Amino acid sequence: MAKSLKHLAGGFLLLGLHFSALPALATPTQVAQSVSSRTPQTFTGRLDSNSAVLEDDGSYYETHTFEGQEGETLTITLSSEDFDTYLLLVAPTAETIAQNDDSTDGTNSQIVVTLPATGTYTVIANSYEAGATGNYSLEIRTATERDQALATADELNQQAMTLDSEGRYTEAVPLAKRALAIREEQLGENHPDVATSLNGLAYLYQAMGNYTEAEPLFQRSLAIREQALGSNHPDVATSLNNLALLYRTIGKYSEALPLYQRSLTIREQALGRNHPDVANSLNNLAELYDSMRNYSEALPLFQRSLTIYERALGSDHPDFANSLYNLAGLYQNMGNYSEALPLYQRSLTIYEQALGSDHPHVATSLHGLAN
Repeated sequence: MAKSLKHLAGGFLLLGLHFSALPALATPTQVAQSVSSRTPQTFTGRLDSNSAVLEDDGSYYETHTFEGQEGETLTITLSSEDFDTYLLLVAPTAETIAQNDDSTDGTNSQIVVTLPATGTYTVIANSYEAGATGNYSLEIRTATERDQALATADELNQQAMTLDSEGRYTEAVPLAKRALAIREEQLGENHPDVATSLNGLAYLYQAMGNYTEAEPLFQRSLAIREQALGSNHPDVATSLNNLALLYRTIGKYSEALPLYQRSLTIREQALGRNHPDVANSLNNLAELYDSMRNYSEALPLFQRSLTIYERALGSDHPDFANSLYNLAGLYQNMGNYSEALPLYQRSLTIYEQALGSDHPHVATSLHGLAN
């Protein structure tokens, strides 16, 4: 997840490049013949209260510099066992030319980039969360063909996600397929990143209403994650949730129910009972019970989801508004209109303030009020 515009103490202006916003896909350039391979450089450091702080999110960061040559294609990796890393690269012009959160396994970060000019580059070793501390390792080396191929898969995946957000599913599918093929070739068919690609492609098919194509992809993604990560990993919970949503969409409630229940259990055990992902699982399970007209089971789940979102994200967050809207819908289905109305009104207010009056969620809330 890319961070937006940031200002760093010391004069760096981070322009907040989002790969999904790139105008066209460009395969990472091969290292020019005139540019020799560099000796890998490794830096170690620590983020703590002695580190610089990003003004807009309160996260700690340290800087490291290296001399780069125009045309070099480098792989820069930031690793830590203590915190979720975030990596940024600043060019000699003080412009951020790349940034990354979780490009490699786990919560480590990696950038594959062809340097646009010769000069001094600055690497920002940052944490994703405000206040996170711990040791880290930073490596800068010449990119391999495998690095570049996987970077291409990442870019394809990001472009597919952008097209998906615009509702251009038929254009997104071939990009997602290409990303999947690259990852299978480079990582093997049972790698967790392959599961991620399978999940994304399945989601596109589901959005298109092509459920017969989506189901086996969701199932394969789940099987890979269980085998590679263990049956109680949060990513397994995500796959369970996604497959359950497919079954709920096509009316297979009895198949969806145990998947949602298992997803909730994993998230509670792995993340804690008050994590936003737990709220998401509670909400999804409640929506299934609502679809089954089992309102007595749905109500306490919606209420608990709402409480978690409010405590974790605040009462002005869109996810909290979504939880309000869903609880209002349940009260409406139960015929309890006096309870539903103020919830619809409050969700509408939050959506308008947080997302703007033209956002689709505002229209959805207005529709709920009208009904």
